Amino acid sequence: MKTVLFVCTGNTCRSPMAACLFNAFCERQGDHRFRAISAGVQAFPGDPASEGALRAMKRRGLSLWWHRAQPVSSQLLESVALIVCMSPAHAEALRQHFPPFSERIRTFSQPIPDPFGGDDAVYEQTACTLEAEIAALYHLLSAGTF
Repeated sequence: MKTVLFVCTGNTCRSPMAACLFNAFCERQGDHRFRAISAGVQAFPGDPASEGALRAMKRRGLSLWWHRAQPVSSQLLESVALIVCMSPAHAEALRQHFPPFSERIRTFSQPIPDPFGGDDAVYEQTACTLEAEIAALYHLLSAGTF
């Protein structure tokens, strides 16, 4: 099984939503070749998912109640096949701090704006954007492009 790591800033909104959506997408496809986890470049270990992220996933029949934030580390990066960052700035930060893993670092086709502090509509827009990006990523992974 190949593990995809989604990375954002605090690991309470975008990256846990991305991991949750990716895992659900794979489950719907009946595909057990991939799984997703998440981390943040400035995460406070143990922080739960934001309320907005919890509600956005709940509207999709999914849950992030179990999520606890974790920071990016060398050990974590060693354990994954692909690292997908929410923005070019996250990708650049990882390349600077963890150069041996540069070849595994990617971004989505567009930056994913941080919904932190926004209302449910902002989180819903983020979730919708992530769903489209994750579907495209899944198809690339399935085709062996990554």
